[in-house]
Amino acid sequence: MPKRYRFSFTAASLQVPLMIELAMKIIEQEITPDQLMPEDIGKERSKTNKRGLTEMKIRLNTLLKEEIKLLAYGDADEQRYISLIAFARSYLFFRDFVIEVIAEKIVVFDFYLTDMDYNAFFNRKALDHPEADNLTDNTKAKIKQVCFKVLEQGGLINNIKERKIIVPILSQRLSSLLKDKIQDLQLLLN
Repeated sequence: MPKRYRFSFTAASLQVPLMIELAMKIIEQEITPDQLMPEDIGKERSKTNKRGLTEMKIRLNTLLKEEIKLLAYGDADEQRYISLIAFARSYLFFRDFVIEVIAEKIVVFDFYLTDMDYNAFFNRKALDHPEADNLTDNTKAKIKQVCFKVLEQGGLINNIKERKIIVPILSQRLSSLLKDKIQDLQLLLN
């Protein structure tokens, strides 16, 4: 049976500035992501803090120390791509969508992402994933909305309206860091 999909990413899109801030805190205070506290994310409602922080910890825990350093101190593109990698490592549904749909579209020189692409992918996955099939229509719509927003924030599409696919140009530093991580390179369409 395939690994169960988690859809908790609807609580927080890519959140690059927050990911950078938390990565800096981890490096500077020599702590682990699990030692971060709700007040570290600065939201006003404690319930929002806890849920948002839980998602950020999940993402940051997927990164190695060198990746966290690059997230904290890299250039803007490196920070965006490391945030995207952490997101995809945390949420297999999103990773599968990028690798199975977007990367395949690039291969056939189709650089526009459509609703039909997403819907066909979701319906295929729902056959093997009851956790996807059992979602309400509102939740399905929210998942789709957040997926496209993350693709935009992560630099893989130009905007959520036109959805033109962009193939990132990776820095030498990021390429070196990911050289043995085939799935991460696929995620970044490289």
